[in-house]
Amino acid sequence: MLLRSTSKFAQWSFYSMLNSKQRNFIKNIISNKQKRLIRSLLVRGHSEWSQVDELKHRLYSQGFSKKAYDDLNLLLTKAKDMFQKKQIAWILAQWHANHYSKEDAKHCLHYLKIATEGEKDQLQLRSIAIIEAESYELLGDVETAKMILTRVIKDDPHPDLYLAYANLEASLTKRTAWINRALEHFQLSPISFIHSETETVYDRLHSKKEKFTQKEALPKVSVLIPTYNDEERIKTALNSILSQTWENLEVLVVDDCSTDGTIQVVEQYSKKDVRVKLIKAEKNGGAYVARNLALKEATGEFVTINDSDDWSHPEKIEKQVLNLMHNPTVIGNTSQQARATNDVKFYRRGKPGLYIFSNISSFMFRRHPVFEKIGYWDSVRFGADVEFIKRIKKVFGEKAVIDLETGPLSLQRQSPTSLTGNSAFGYQGFFMGARKEYVESHETFHETRNDLRYEFPQQIRPFPVPEPMRPIKEAKINGRRKFDVVIVSDFRDHSGPVDLIVEEIQKQKQHAARIGFIQLYQYDLNSHRDMSVKIRELIDGRQIQMLVYGEKIATDHLLLLHPPVLQEEQKYVPDVVASKVTVIINVIPLTNETIRSPQSDFVHCQDRLKAYFGKQPMWVPLNTEIRQALLEHYRGELPVQISSENWK
Repeated sequence: MLLRSTSKFAQWSFYSMLNSKQRNFIKNIISNKQKRLIRSLLVRGHSEWSQVDELKHRLYSQGFSKKAYDDLNLLLTKAKDMFQKKQIAWILAQWHANHYSKEDAKHCLHYLKIATEGEKDQLQLRSIAIIEAESYELLGDVETAKMILTRVIKDDPHPDLYLAYANLEASLTKRTAWINRALEHFQLSPISFIHSETETVYDRLHSKKEKFTQKEALPKVSVLIPTYNDEERIKTALNSILSQTWENLEVLVVDDCSTDGTIQVVEQYSKKDVRVKLIKAEKNGGAYVARNLALKEATGEFVTINDSDDWSHPEKIEKQVLNLMHNPTVIGNTSQQARATNDVKFYRRGKPGLYIFSNISSFMFRRHPVFEKIGYWDSVRFGADVEFIKRIKKVFGEKAVIDLETGPLSLQRQSPTSLTGNSAFGYQGFFMGARKEYVESHETFHETRNDLRYEFPQQIRPFPVPEPMRPIKEAKINGRRKFDVVIVSDFRDHSGPVDLIVEEIQKQKQHAARIGFIQLYQYDLNSHRDMSVKIRELIDGRQIQMLVYGEKIATDHLLLLHPPVLQEEQKYVPDVVASKVTVIINVIPLTNETIRSPQSDFVHCQDRLKAYFGKQPMWVPLNTEIRQALLEHYRGELPVQISSENWK
């Protein structure tokens, strides 16, 4: 009772007494581990607010896009606390806003009315106005969108609002004026667009500032630019880097086996400017392998990165270097970005009403201490920026890395081919699929190791990662990787079948060459629990692998343990073709749904399984006790095929 009361008071204090800026400040200064601890304490309080947090996690990271959405709406209708109503409405408004369709825009505006009621927090009102304006623009009502932003800008002249207004301007001249108002807010030099009949608006970006000078020699900065098939776009990146106010640069461009004219373009630049050096990868390995090739040859006191299709403001490197020079205890820093399309319209990337935010790929660090203690980036195809910075923070301390509020020093290109926009493996403001598994896997590794220095080339992986992230992909048959057995279950602690799963794996390992795991979630289980340590220790990335959304798999036998994972539809399921499908019944009843009849539980779960994996299963009771419970609970009327033998 005391814990519950304390939890409710803590939540009330956090959400009611602190404004958005103060809450975000607290979130930014505490570690992920501390966040998880705080969340677990709040969940123990069983408050309605922690229930909202649970449902949001299920909606986004676990893929329960229908059930969690419906439950949030149900909670919204029942909520008596006005703050909770607004909290739920804001989550639902963002959900619809991030789908960028006319129908979703209508739903978004409905929820924003609730989220706005009685709101006085300036940051929240700004975020609401930005999403509201986006929605009206989608519906073709640009004038209303402009009116909303004009009203808010009057009391809150903020650069995010300026970029939102820029998005509404059809005229490039007017759009540029709004962008420059945002840059002026941060005392950055303005942009313009050079004339071209062939290049995109983005590739015409231009800005000029006097070169930085001082009496002492400027320390050298190594700029690493991995590139693949970017013969047109890399010109924009190189032009922006070579126009930096900080002139003492070495620009290391690593070509990752391009099949177009990228190499020839870079060679032309290297002939004109001695700061540019071309490095050719022997085989395609992805951006982080390419970065590591450049890091091996870097000689600068500081190292930073620039993606090969992104434009950087001329003051970007200067701002970051000077911060490190003036703060000797800081190991690395990031500057800010705004993501822009080829038409230079700004994209939030799932951020709630923000266009300007930290740019993790702008990370600049001191080469010598980082190379000595941390080594190289993890050799994966995506997601390694965060892992690299986490290692630095663990070794040098949380305050060793700072995120500078510089304004948009990078306009990162948002295009249909951007990996960050990829539906299966991209990042849209939350972790799911391969990226979620990668985060859980590397955090487990970090917690159990003191030496976090990675070598390159990486002969042995420090921890297992999903196959889509590996530099060298496996051979596939008809586009599918082959496994002897695929085990599907909820592998989190307290999910029920952990010991059963471990026992089954030990048995399968004796005669199965390759075993794949697929994580499905039991909907009504605490959503923030991590995978069981017992299960995590079994995954070696070779004989036993985690399979993720976006993969295509073939298997001789798909074995589903724990039918409650079929209770509700979830999105993030790999594409699996199985010769045989078996479901082990380890609990009765199969679901906690009280509306359906007992018999319909089986039909419901079987239909869901067939939708996922395309095959009717054989249902097998775990043991005699479960078989007897089946007969009693379902009165002997089972509308599915039940094995005559028990599993054990």
